[in-house]
Order: sequence, then structure tokens, then C-alpha cells
Amino acid sequence: MGPVPPEPTTNPAIAAYGPRRTVVAAPFAGLLAWLVPGLGHIYLGYHLRGLICMVTITLTFWTGVAIGSVQATVDPHERGLWFMAQLGTGGNALTAYVLHRAVESPEPLGARPVFTAHWLSADVGVHYTGVAGLLNLLVILDALGRAEASPVRRRRRDHPPGIP
Repeated sequence: MGPVPPEPTTNPAIAAYGPRRTVVAAPFAGLLAWLVPGLGHIYLGYHLRGLICMVTITLTFWTGVAIGSVQATVDPHERGLWFMAQLGTGGNALTAYVLHRAVESPEPLGARPVFTAHWLSADVGVHYTGVAGLLNLLVILDALGRAEASPVRRRRRDHPPGIP
């Protein structure tokens, strides 16, 4: 048998390269994971995990919007705490809020009729979207942890020359 290659933590090229990449990769992966659920994992090279997170969280969020309507579900004035939870999905919540503002009446609050969805569908929709936001916070934390824990395991093109 030939010589055993050194462990990745003892290789000086990896030791010098890893921390520098981690400083950049962790916050960027967290930002991507917030903007589009699962995108931080895809950036880090965990393609299947990222795709599963993306489909699950996005589908849960937009199913909630479809159940409760964009007018009753994503409303920071009527459902402030739930809206903060919904913001965990980042781009999805911001897109739904823009849609909410687009269909909202331009009349002042006291003069316009208040839109109310069926009580059960509105509450179920709010819960779906809020849970999707809170679930994405866990996905963001997982992406940050993976970015800091393994600076060696990145996309193959990020490795310096000579490192497998």
C-alpha cells in the first residue's frame, strides 16, 4: 500500500483556504437561504437537500396563500406577528405582500369595506404561511451551520488547485 494522504484538517492548503472562504460563504449562504428557501444549500453544494427545502417551503407558503387569499393571509396591519413569521420565507413573503398591496383598495382604512375571507380558510392560510416562514428559519440556520462546519465541502470548482 502507498502512503496515506493527510487528513483534510492537517493539509496546510486547506487550513489556509478554509477559514477565508467560510467568512464569505456563511453569510452569503444565509442570505440566499432567506431570499429563496433552499438556495443557500444549493450554493453550498447540497443540491438535493436544497431542492427538497425549496419545494417544501415554497409549496407550503403558496398553498396557504391559495387557501386564505392574499388579502386575508399576508396582512401586516391585521396579523402583525404572523406577518413577521411569514417574512421568514423572504422572497415569497415579499412577493405575496406586493400582491396584497396591488389588490388592496386605495381608499382610507375607515372608508373602505374590510375584506374578510371565510374564517376557517383565512386562519388555515395564515398558519400555513407562518409555519413555512418558521420552517425556513430552521433551514437558514442549517445552511449557516453547514457553511461554517465544513469549509472543505463546497462546490468542486471552489477548491484550490491540487486538492481533491
